[in-house]
Amino acid sequence: MYFAARKSHPHGDYVCRATARGEVCPAPAAMRSDWLEAYTVDRYRAATAWDAAVSRELLLESDVRVIVAKGRCGGGPARLAGPDTSRLTFTLGERLGAYQAD
Repeated sequence: MYFAARKSHPHGDYVCRATARGEVCPAPAAMRSDWLEAYTVDRYRAATAWDAAVSRELLLESDVRVIVAKGRCGGGPARLAGPDTSRLTFTLGERLGAYQAD
């Protein structure tokens, strides 16, 4: 997924960009950047008991991966409340021990 800025919004989105590489994604997904980043930091802290600041570099070094499954179409107030965490799978790399949380 790639970060895409949104004009007139304080946050951006992470979106599937397979088509930009000439590929076809069977389940393209997207999620607000602030929601996905907060989810990732929360899960990392829960998995590692890390209390200090969590940087992008730390997450990359720890081989953190978050899979975002395709969501449902449509809008509404429920979608503005926060991320649908049932669509997210967090995995912490083998260097720190295998850990996966859904």
